[in-house]
Amino acid sequence: MNKEIQILVVEDSLTQAQQLKFILEKRDYKVIVANNGVQALECIHKYIPDLVVTDILMPKMDGYALCKKIKEDDKLNHIPVILLTSLSDPTDVIKGLKVKADNFITKPYNESFLLSRIQHMLVNIELRKNKISEMGIEVFFAGEKHFINSERIQIIDLLLSTFENAVQKSKELEYANNKLKKAFETIRKLEKNYRGILESNTDALVVINHDKEILYLNPAAKKLFGEKYEESIFDILDFDEIENGIKEIMINTMNGNQIIGEVCISETDWEGKEAYLLSIRDITEKVRLREKLKIQSLTDELTTLYNRRGFFNIVEHKIQFARRNKKGMALFFIDIDGMKYINDNLSHSQGDCALIGAANILKNTFRENDVIARIGGDEFVALSIDVDEHNIEKIINKLLDQQKIFNEKSKYAFNISISIGAAHFDPENPVGIEELMARADKLMYEHKKRKRVL
Repeated sequence: MNKEIQILVVEDSLTQAQQLKFILEKRDYKVIVANNGVQALECIHKYIPDLVVTDILMPKMDGYALCKKIKEDDKLNHIPVILLTSLSDPTDVIKGLKVKADNFITKPYNESFLLSRIQHMLVNIELRKNKISEMGIEVFFAGEKHFINSERIQIIDLLLSTFENAVQKSKELEYANNKLKKAFETIRKLEKNYRGILESNTDALVVINHDKEILYLNPAAKKLFGEKYEESIFDILDFDEIENGIKEIMINTMNGNQIIGEVCISETDWEGKEAYLLSIRDITEKVRLREKLKIQSLTDELTTLYNRRGFFNIVEHKIQFARRNKKGMALFFIDIDGMKYINDNLSHSQGDCALIGAANILKNTFRENDVIARIGGDEFVALSIDVDEHNIEKIINKLLDQQKIFNEKSKYAFNISISIGAAHFDPENPVGIEELMARADKLMYEHKKRKRVL
């Protein structure tokens, strides 16, 4: 049935025109679209549509002017006209009455409501075809006189549509208010949950505004900083540094202990105003474990000396220092003689004792700022700082003396014998650590060969 009904849509917005066309064509109405009042009049004379739905605000000719042209033409005045309007002003109704508009639909419109109004207009088309005597009345509204000569049925329909629009808007407003109430309820629940999370969090949480005033502390923060929390917080925290990322700081707690805190700051909203959320987590055990693992990665577990990685990490800095300050150094390469015999004939446990003994000999020989390492198997190195070339022989003799002392006091079934090679680092003609080790290693093997010959 709807396929026989032709509706003209007049809308200057292409998007809104296509939307309205889509809604009507879903109900099988035939739809013609015009972009303004002038174009609409041409379409009306050409197609004589059953209904006109027109926007009010349009270029060239607005909806009121278009409606007036239709109603003043005896060949067209039977065509119902629906005005699309915001109805933001009561004078819209007066203007609609003056141009004999048949109906109002407010924008934005509800699809089902729009279709029901169109259906209402089409059902009453036969009534509009009947010639009813015009009546005229003069009214005074908004400081102006208006002469209304619309037909009774037009006036009734227009006023009913206005009322129905108001009812529809009231329902929409009620629905929106209910959604708003639910939204506020959700916000209240979220705020309660947010507070609950803050209160129960084991991290110390502090909210601070842009003026660095403390707005909130959770129980963990109060426990950490004590009653004089404001003094404590600003004493330990440098906010300019923290804003650049996460920082680790030392914190003296209210009970006199010292902890390491991981501090980070983020922007937040507190009671409708911009603020900062400061979180402080106790990572003391984590840092201790990290340092322990770092030491383990650089240290030989058996002898407690540096391992190969630890030695090279430290020696690079020592060489750079020596170059800058023109300081000489000596690298000693030490190898334990007869380790295979000890392991094979006395046991690997005794071999470990020999390695520990050799490490103790080195510790008793070299100074605290020298670098001693076990770089693999039974091989050791020692870098002696601020040493001239003529001092190397003295250090070797000291090493051999410490070896002798160890063997005299030892209760093991073996004596420790070490072969030694030493290379001097000349800051005037510097070489890399690998070259220095290669020279010392070569001299150590020459020493070992001489001992075998003897």
